[in-house]
Amino acid sequence: MIDYLPKYVQLKPLNSTTSQSVITVMKSIYATHGIPEDLVSDGGPPFNSNLMMNFIREWDIKHHVTPLHFPRANGKIERAVQAVRNSLTKAAKEGEDLYVVLLDYRIQPAKDMPSPAELLMGRKLRTFLPSHPGQLKPTFDVKRAKEALRKRQII
Repeated sequence: MIDYLPKYVQLKPLNSTTSQSVITVMKSIYATHGIPEDLVSDGGPPFNSNLMMNFIREWDIKHHVTPLHFPRANGKIERAVQAVRNSLTKAAKEGEDLYVVLLDYRIQPAKDMPSPAELLMGRKLRTFLPSHPGQLKPTFDVKRAKEALRKRQII
């Protein structure tokens, strides 16, 4: 699954490609990142079942279907999927850690733009590369957020 604006890639293993399996993974991702307003899919079998249609309606998500055999209709996402697929395939052949490869993809900034991870999370991610601690700070006031949470007795 890819967040459209920042091109943030979220990968989860699927035991099968049934609608129920896909919905379970979607719920897991939505529990972490929130429920999207829109979902773009190719309308393949998991996405055109009654179970999926009910899920999409109940969760108030607008479903946009691109032509099944016309991936260029969703070119931005297809390019991101292909880039990740190529990187993971190469890494698997070379015995590299696939999660490190995924992290590397997520932290690569686009031209004149922050990285997908930074766009989604509002901060740079810590990686294996040395960095100044100030670079990893969130873009919001952490002390103020913690104080607000303490007042609400959450932490």
